[in-house]
Amino acid sequence: MTVQEAFNKFIYAKRVCGVSKKTIESYSDILHVFIKYTGSNCPMEHISLSLVEKYILNLYNTDLSRATISTYIRNVRIFLKWYSIEYELSFNPLKIKVPKSPKKKVHIYSTDEIKLIFDSIQTSTPWITARNVAMVAMMLDSGIRQCELCRLLHSCIDKPRHVMTVTGKGAKERFVPIGDFALKCLDTYNSLCPFQSDHVFLDKDGKPLSGNAVRLFTYKLQKNLPFKFSSHRLRHNFATNYCLDQFRVTGKTDVYDLSILMGHESMETTKKYEHFAHEIIAVETNISHLDKIFKNNFDTLMI
Repeated sequence: MTVQEAFNKFIYAKRVCGVSKKTIESYSDILHVFIKYTGSNCPMEHISLSLVEKYILNLYNTDLSRATISTYIRNVRIFLKWYSIEYELSFNPLKIKVPKSPKKKVHIYSTDEIKLIFDSIQTSTPWITARNVAMVAMMLDSGIRQCELCRLLHSCIDKPRHVMTVTGKGAKERFVPIGDFALKCLDTYNSLCPFQSDHVFLDKDGKPLSGNAVRLFTYKLQKNLPFKFSSHRLRHNFATNYCLDQFRVTGKTDVYDLSILMGHESMETTKKYEHFAHEIIAVETNISHLDKIFKNNFDTLMI
């Protein structure tokens, strides 16, 4: 069996398992690089740990970021692990080491920055402006993913209870909160939108809004802001602010509840937000030891 034939069987198996179209496309795009390196006609029995390691070294010689390289290696391991289980491989794919992605700090938008985001959302069409305002409000206030926003139905919004039902990865449904401000933004958009649909967010032709359209909107908005902005950063902000607000009210960060609201498979994914929130709390509550020592005596120091 060639590498290309094995890949085709791998994709077929993932489709049978009900893996989403987006995930299938991701596998195809990423593993295409590995197949190109080995050659599509390369027999699977020629795939060795040494060959994979050479592929990894080749990735490090490209302009790809460390995080992207980690993703490429992880996907190769997933593919070869599947092949090893279904057929036979000359080595254990678990020996393929996936480097840790560098940890990046989440930029938490200040009150002024959040106001600037909303002030910068302007278009020549009032209902489109109202739609974009409502989208940002809901992503920042509820932490929903871009794809979840596009799939949202009117019937999934329970205004009296301030709750929405969203469909996340793996077609899994979950409840998420929605506040008064976001609901008011949504009401304004609904009153101006010229179309009727089961879907909440529509494009200029009245069709359900696509993920690409949301990405284009956030990309254009980013150009008008002095800081980084994206739909995923809005989700990061929701998660970190959830931990901060919970701690300030209850004295603890409820990472378990947050993982449910975020739709995370693993608590480890959620804990990074808890850790970052505690970093912020530690800085905010810090009492400078030097300030205590030299209080009212700074001017007398010889510097």
